[in-house]
Amino acid sequence: MRHGLPSKTPGLLPAPPKPAILISMNARVSDKSLRYEFIPVMQCDMCGSRRHKLLGIRLNGSQGRHPREASGIGVSIKKCMDCELIFSDPRPKPERLSDHYGIPPESYWTRKSAWEVSDAYFAREITEAKQLLDFRPGMKALDIGAGLGKAMTAMERAGFDVYGLEPSSPFREKALERMGIPSQRLQLAGVEDAEFPDESFDFITFGAVLEHVQTPGEAIERAMRWLKTGGVMQAEVPSSRWLVNKIANVFFALNGLNYVSNLSPMHTPYHLYEFGLESFRRHAQRVGYGIAMHRYDVCTLYNIPKVLHPVLRTYMKSTNTGMQLTVWLRKQ
Repeated sequence: MRHGLPSKTPGLLPAPPKPAILISMNARVSDKSLRYEFIPVMQCDMCGSRRHKLLGIRLNGSQGRHPREASGIGVSIKKCMDCELIFSDPRPKPERLSDHYGIPPESYWTRKSAWEVSDAYFAREITEAKQLLDFRPGMKALDIGAGLGKAMTAMERAGFDVYGLEPSSPFREKALERMGIPSQRLQLAGVEDAEFPDESFDFITFGAVLEHVQTPGEAIERAMRWLKTGGVMQAEVPSSRWLVNKIANVFFALNGLNYVSNLSPMHTPYHLYEFGLESFRRHAQRVGYGIAMHRYDVCTLYNIPKVLHPVLRTYMKSTNTGMQLTVWLRKQ
């Protein structure tokens, strides 16, 4: 359902000229109306470039297998021609963060095993952090976007002195209640609002966080101040090179539509960005850190016939076109 008059913004489907509009969202996400501010994007948040390419339009709901029947509010999806960051323009900002993330954690994790911290949970990242840090017991770690506190628990077991940030009140409450995280260790705050002394932590992790924040470049720069010189920061983000998105975009084009599959600014999982490795390389030059290590992971294949999975997995592994990019950043 849509309210308002057409906008003159290039690439934007009908939206009112005022900076905020009222949107009736899918009842599966919320039964309340949501209010957004649409923020024009003048330059790439990671590298500062003003050279952008229009990829297409993303609706505020699923475009599905029958995209000609889809309707809703759409925003332009663009790609930075210098660092491959993919972003929406204008960028939708909800009036309240809880409109997107204030839902019960049980709706995310329905299986009992999802509430358990196995020995394998976050083990790869902990091993890599220890190798990069020349680890000593008691090194301080910060988990930004801690969720249920599972990574905090795993890091504590591994010998880190752990703290966390979580902007969702329901998630923080479950972390305290179900995971036994001490309340003084887990702030109810996002990276934009939290305060720590400079040079506080040896290791900071952004697990599936940067794609959700309004300005990821600023978030990294802010967190870098909390990191000790020589410390490392890990970020797990959606890759702007993901092959499945390219396949989906071809499908839309064959249907004569300018829709794209990249991002989901106004519906779950509320992704605002996809990142290229060059996004971090360019940002590193602006902020002052180095890329210590990186990798691409294929992860889960969605909406693709299973018979094609083996071939696509092999291709994505060999061409670095999997869904997820993980980078390790070292403060210089």
